[in-house]
Amino acid sequence: MRRALWLGLALLCFQPAAYAADAARGKLIAEVRCTPCHHLDSTTFQVGPGLLDIYGKKPTISGVPFRHWDAEALDAWLANPRGIKPNTKMSIPRISKTDRADLIAFFKSQSARN
Repeated sequence: MRRALWLGLALLCFQPAAYAADAARGKLIAEVRCTPCHHLDSTTFQVGPGLLDIYGKKPTISGVPFRHWDAEALDAWLANPRGIKPNTKMSIPRISKTDRADLIAFFKSQSARN
């Protein structure tokens, strides 16, 4: 019992460091998850808008309540686009929190406004 108590206290005191997002991994995720519908290297429209330099940019999708695509807005959108805009055409399988962080790091690294 005493050992379990110490282990519990140690876990509370020594929590792991926050995940450092990986832009290179984010690029790979974007190539797999985003390119079926979006261009990564241009702003031209495919099925969805091009994603080049999207970080910090004003959304082009009408009805999206964000002033610009920052980390919080992108995370919310990638987590549940239909929760943000119910009639959006964007339909994606669930993206894990880690993958979303890496995608956002990639988009931020590609932006002139980062």
